[in-house]
Amino acid sequence: MPDFHLDSHFLNPDRSNLEAIRKLGYAFVDAIVDSVLDTQNQPFVQNSASFQIDIPEQGSELLELLAEVRSQILPRTVNFQNPRYMGHMDSVPAAITIWADALISAINNNMLSYELSPVFTQMEVQLIQWFGNLFGMGTDCFGTLTAGGSLANISGLLLARNWKQPQSKNLGNHHNLVAFVSDAAHTSFEKAMNVIGIGRENLIRVPTNPRGEIILDELESAIKNSIKKGKQPFFVAAIAGTTVTGAVDNIQLVGEIAKRYSCWFHIDAAYGGAGIFTPKLQPLFQGCELADSMTFNPQKWLWVARTCAMLLVKDKKHLVEGFDGELPYMDDRTLNFGNLNLQGTRRTDSLKLWMALKAMGISGCRYLVERSLDLSDSLSQWVEASTELDLVCEPTLNIVCLKSNDPKLSSAELRQKWIDEGKLWLSLPLWKGDRILKAVVLHPYAGS
Repeated sequence: MPDFHLDSHFLNPDRSNLEAIRKLGYAFVDAIVDSVLDTQNQPFVQNSASFQIDIPEQGSELLELLAEVRSQILPRTVNFQNPRYMGHMDSVPAAITIWADALISAINNNMLSYELSPVFTQMEVQLIQWFGNLFGMGTDCFGTLTAGGSLANISGLLLARNWKQPQSKNLGNHHNLVAFVSDAAHTSFEKAMNVIGIGRENLIRVPTNPRGEIILDELESAIKNSIKKGKQPFFVAAIAGTTVTGAVDNIQLVGEIAKRYSCWFHIDAAYGGAGIFTPKLQPLFQGCELADSMTFNPQKWLWVARTCAMLLVKDKKHLVEGFDGELPYMDDRTLNFGNLNLQGTRRTDSLKLWMALKAMGISGCRYLVERSLDLSDSLSQWVEASTELDLVCEPTLNIVCLKSNDPKLSSAELRQKWIDEGKLWLSLPLWKGDRILKAVVLHPYAGS
């Protein structure tokens, strides 16, 4: 028999190994605090050497394994805790959500059905409706948490297809459906068109202005042209926080165009949705009441540990009819989220989100969002005062796009110089044909 000890991995019902399990937990707490959180003054990546997994025949002693993680794994991770990391939409998680995530793993309930997660089903329903009401989506709004914004966008397009052509659920896809998003929209829309079987060529990307906002006349013209070609428009999206510049489309006017041509109206607010917490940005969300569905990711600008995203729908029946699933092995008299989601087994991320909202409160969320806006304003002012840098466009949210104006130093070279010096870690996206620098000011102590 292999030298395997159950008591090293599971709590014995006789509680004889309770203290050993507790000691292991404390060791993980120390590792997280000392080797993850307390790395704000350490490099963006300490060790870039390749790594080999080396799975042994006999299991490792757990504390020795944790020591190996601290010495071999953590130094190889990207250090988001460094306040000068501003590369992508990667926030440092609020402390409560780190520990909540561990609690979720320990409870290990399953959002597949009410039977497997009764309290979390109730919690998710209420949270979804709370956010739906916050965005003004009406009293019958509903939705589901998802594993990321891409899955929420895919689900939104699937619901739109099944709403426009209900027979496609059983008979497969029909021809001539076309969808419209801006050329600054997330790549998940192409993925969605592939997944739902309509095809990427039937996703029409509409031009944007220099800031990244969809051009309304171009949108309407594209819809009219598709109709002339015998196509059937079925889906229009407005983006609230584009991936590169953080632009926010005119939600009200995009929504009116969508309704004018009998299209499902979706808002991808995966990033920018947190702006709803501050009066400074709330005017940007006028028109959300027109939306049939909406994507929002608290894992980004609300500092909730990944994963935590959601799909909101204005009318619950569209979610029910759109997925139309059955769980014959579960009680069909209860609300089973496994019927209303592309996922089956799913973590109870509602607990993490609820604890974050309870801990920070609405005012705390507002403070953190406004603080990041203030910090991004300071960064913009620094760029404008520099003789070596130019702003690419005026920021809408807390995303600042800049570039080198030195003909002898490209933006890519400047980025690497800053990384090597430990000054800033920015990303290098492609925007309007040029490589630019992007700063996403999410760290609460950014620039410290």
